[in-house]
Amino acid sequence: MSVSSHRLSFNHNHPIMPPDAEELARDLFERARPNDSFDDLKRRAAFNRQDAGRLRHWIRAAQAIAAERRLRQP
Repeated sequence: MSVSSHRLSFNHNHPIMPPDAEELARDLFERARPNDSFDDLKRRAAFNRQDAGRLRHWIRAAQAIAAERRLRQP
């Protein structure tokens, strides 16, 4: 898959993503990177392959944490 088609296929509001995953990713990112914002990372991801990878990393980490939380709920 080419870089440009990969960027086009990556949707920040992916319907499979739990609604709390982006909020959780935002919270985790902004606590870890107090001098940067999640919205800025999302904007940079459209133009920079490394930032696109960072964004995917934070989203996947948040999805994993959200999934683990759902499993732990009684």
